[in-house]
This record gives sequence, C-alpha cells and structure tokens, in this order.
Amino acid sequence: MRLDFNILWVEDQPDRVEAQRKRIEMLMRKQGFKLQAQVATSIEDAKAFIGDDVFGDHIDLVLMDFDFGGGPDGEYGLGVVRDAFPYKDIVFYSAKVPQELEDIVANLKLPGVFCCHRNDLPDTVIGVFEALVKKVLDIDHSRGIVMGATSEIDGFVNEALVYVFAQADAGTRSAALKVVANQLEEIRKRFEKDCETIAGAKELSDLLSCHATYSSAHRLRLFRKLLETLGTHEFERQAMLSYANETMPKRNDLAHVTVRRQGFSRKIFDRKGNELTAEDMRLLRVALLEHHEVFEKLVPKPEK
Repeated sequence: MRLDFNILWVEDQPDRVEAQRKRIEMLMRKQGFKLQAQVATSIEDAKAFIGDDVFGDHIDLVLMDFDFGGGPDGEYGLGVVRDAFPYKDIVFYSAKVPQELEDIVANLKLPGVFCCHRNDLPDTVIGVFEALVKKVLDIDHSRGIVMGATSEIDGFVNEALVYVFAQADAGTRSAALKVVANQLEEIRKRFEKDCETIAGAKELSDLLSCHATYSSAHRLRLFRKLLETLGTHEFERQAMLSYANETMPKRNDLAHVTVRRQGFSRKIFDRKGNELTAEDMRLLRVALLEHHEVFEKLVPKPEK
C-alpha cells in the first residue's frame, strides 16, 4: 500500500471544485496520505485514463460530475466508468438535489455509486476514502505501509548520495570518504564488541542487539555530512536529522514488535512493552509523508 491516494476527477470546470479539492487534500493528509488527483474535463478524456485492465490501474476512486454543459453528461460517464471498472467506487455529484442523482443511479442499476451535492464532496469523499483504507489504518496493517515507505526513502538517499558525491569537488569527496573511514572504524569496534557479547552469551536474547552492518542509518548520516560540507540544503539536513532521530527508531521498532491476540483483535507492543495505537501509526504516517516529500526532492529528475 502506498502513501498516495489516486483520484480520477471527471469535471469540465475544475475551478469550481477547487475549494473542495483543497479540503479533501487536507483531510487525507491528516491521515498520512497524499491526494493525487488527475482531472479529466470530458468523458472522452476520462476514457484515456481508465484503460482496459481493472486490476492493473492505479485509480483508487472516481469522482464524476453530472453536468458537462454540451456533450455527454455524467449519466453516460457512469456507464463508461462502470463498464471499465465493475468494482470501482464512484462519487456522483452536482449542484442538483442528491435525490435526483440517486434516481439516475437507481434507474441505471449501478452498484458502488455514492451521490452527493457538490458542496458536500469533501465529507462524502473522505467517508469513502476511510472505508477503502480502513484495513490499512488498522494498527497491524499499518506496519507494511511504514516499512514500505521508509524503504523507498532509503532508495532516495542512495540515489541522491551517489549523485551529489559525483558532482562534488576533490576536497568534498575526500571529506566524505573520511566520514566513511570513521564509520567503518565505529563498525569494527562495535563488531568486536558484538563478538564478545556472542561468545559470552548465556541466553539467545543477549544476541538481539548485535547488528554491525553499514545500515541505512549510516548512509543517511553520511549523506547529511556530505551536504553539510557542501554548505547546501540546510532545511533538508534538518529534516534528515529529524528523520534519523525520531522517525527511523519508530520504524525500526516495528520490525521487533510483539503481537497479542484477544479474540478477533490484535494488539501490538514495542520492545519496551509499550502498546502501539492506531493514533501512533497515524502520526507516523504523517511524519513519513512529510519526510518522503523532502527526500524525493533531493533525487535528480531524469532528463526528458
């Protein structure tokens, strides 16, 4: 599951729903998801986004206006979307009384269509959104989102680190390699200490802290030091520090949780025995989304 939520928005006058779009975006962001809205200003344009493979698309929800002025209206558009996506949820809206839209949907016998007034779009969309991602918002399933998102950030760090190093002058490159040498010395010392711990272990639990590798944390620290030497990206460096000190430890804890079943429910506890709640995961998703956007900007865009 990704942190973005993709909407195909079929609307011939996007400006008149801009306020609704901003509110939907804000409400989704509070849950740790980023709204990605692709606007189609006609039914024909919508067909180009839909495609033929119901399982291969990346559209999570379709918003369909009723009144398109000239040309086919939303009633026709509903049929087009439903033919392509038999099981895709659709929000059908207009300035009309919702009952009129509901009558249209009833006559067409189309399931999975939610009708509302244009002004009520945010509440309706967020209601459908929460229903769709409810499984993901569950504390246990949220672990997969967090681990996946942080792995992608690790990839951004790798790409950006290689790129910035290649652009740096000889002095900066030398300073960066010195950081690597110092980190390797730290790893060597920790490895030797781990070996002593392993040799003297009386319980298997004594081995759990031995993980002497050049981890993503090392690469992140190297990247931050490299940018510090260059004297650039102050905001991004502070964001990296926050990510390393606050977010990464929480991510790492998720790899070592204890799950306790109580009937159908599952409770999750960290290594210190503290219960992780759905609110904890929501706050972590929001932090990850913010960090994700910072790191993504540091990755050079491919030339077109």
